[in-house]
Amino acid sequence: MYFAAVGIAVAVACVGQIAVQRRYRTAQFAMHNEVAGFIVSVAGTLFAVVLGFVTVVVWEQYRGTQERVSVETSAAGDTWHVAVGLPPAIRTRVRKDMLSYAQLMVSDEWPLMRSGRFSPRGDLLIMDATDAVGSFAPPGARESNAQVTTLTKLADLHDARSRRLASNKAGVSAFQWGVLVVGAFVVIGFCWLFGVPNRRVHLLMTSAVAIIVASMFVLIFELQYPFRGGLAIAPTAWTGFLDHVRYMDTSGMPNMRM
Repeated sequence: MYFAAVGIAVAVACVGQIAVQRRYRTAQFAMHNEVAGFIVSVAGTLFAVVLGFVTVVVWEQYRGTQERVSVETSAAGDTWHVAVGLPPAIRTRVRKDMLSYAQLMVSDEWPLMRSGRFSPRGDLLIMDATDAVGSFAPPGARESNAQVTTLTKLADLHDARSRRLASNKAGVSAFQWGVLVVGAFVVIGFCWLFGVPNRRVHLLMTSAVAIIVASMFVLIFELQYPFRGGLAIAPTAWTGFLDHVRYMDTSGMPNMRM
């Protein structure tokens, strides 16, 4: 995608410049280089500010989503561990739900998120674990503390999941893309209006501007939806959680097994 976008941008920029130069002589532009240079510096600065702002916003959203995935995985792992204080039947039910949830993330939900969808079964597994923990009356302080802590971790898991799914729908709006495209056209269009004796050098300079703009556009496009495209966040944290569960299940510690 990157090379295709850059190639199209360079082709459009160069074709536009050639068309303009065939229509008007270079000397007609050269006499206005000083004025055009001042105007393009103002337009280029404004465009750079907007482009940089959008890039920072989508980058921060991308990094924030990575952190939320870590929070979600940690909440599932904490639920697995703090369930040790629950009665055996409830503990097993909660841990099976967490194991199924992690497997669902890897096998179903992550592939679905690449197209903006999700698996409703994830919510059902969290609710089932919450129902199992919240529906029994703890006989003592040990069970009571385990119940409160597990419910807190399940709430954290639910919140992190909701934020993750929301971040996969909050991309750059059509209006914002429109503003960026108009700004790019203006900046590249100004490159056509300079009078440079060597046309090849002029084409090279215009191509360089087009490459930079296209590269930034591709970066924004890839980052705006954290779970789609070439820079999509992988379910590495969930595979790590599954490895940890397998290790706990074979560690020889009875209370850490399913």
